Amino acid sequence: NSPSSIRYKAILIEHPDFINPAKPLPHDDATVLPCDLGDPGREDTERLKGALLGADALVHFSAVNPYPNASWSESAQSMDHTFNIFQLAVLCKVRRVILASSNHVMGGYKDDETHGPSSVHPHSDPRVGTMPLNPTLLATSGDAKAYAAAKLAGERLAVTLANLYGDTTTFVVLRIGWCQPGENRPSTLTAAGSPPEFLAKGEAPPEPSEDDKKDELWFKRMWLSNDDFLGYFDAAITLDVPTAETKCKSVHRNVRKGLVLVNAMSRNSGAKWNLEETEKWLGVVSKSDSLS
Repeated sequence: NSPSSIRYKAILIEHPDFINPAKPLPHDDATVLPCDLGDPGREDTERLKGALLGADALVHFSAVNPYPNASWSESAQSMDHTFNIFQLAVLCKVRRVILASSNHVMGGYKDDETHGPSSVHPHSDPRVGTMPLNPTLLATSGDAKAYAAAKLAGERLAVTLANLYGDTTTFVVLRIGWCQPGENRPSTLTAAGSPPEFLAKGEAPPEPSEDDKKDELWFKRMWLSNDDFLGYFDAAITLDVPTAETKCKSVHRNVRKGLVLVNAMSRNSGAKWNLEETEKWLGVVSKSDSLS
């Protein structure tokens, strides 16, 4: 079967404080499991085990604050989410674990002029955080260092668990690019990271400075279209992950026993993100370009 023809029953894990009974579920085959991933007690742990036993795949997005202004306290709690659910997934022998990591793990390449188009590979050294050039934007939006550190910690835990348990549970890590809620159109991408519908009523976007324009170009070049988002995650569920150690011994190698890690952006003109490994392992060739 092709990934698009597979029908899954989805269990959505959400903190009880954030469940809205009035909000419709995204799909008829989806149910919600109330649970605190950050500090699961015995009851939460048993509920999680009940959901994971017999599960084919776990897709992990969770973060206490999923934005660049996340504090180090929030980052530590996000790490707890990842550590707790990954260990339970291995314990319950879930076949495939997919981590939605982040472009911010490599954001330090943003203004490095020694790196040109297609130069940032999934095996490049991590450089956590994305620094806006505009000091006002930096003060309000943050530098993403704490947020990215939690994602990097999740990646490294995946490496360790894959090495130990890759015969039964394999991991795919997607360093996803910039997605917006809803239609996710390139025309609404800005350096501030807020689509027009999120501006206050009657508020006009500020006139961009030269630094804003440079920041905006970086973010546009890491856009991930809705079509590519779905294609990458579909493929991540079914791709064949190596179960033997590779010959390469680089500490940041992105393919190893039980694990594949790739960039997950669209094919945006002039982007520093290299998608060769993405196309090779996921079998998805992006046709989206934010600048076309």
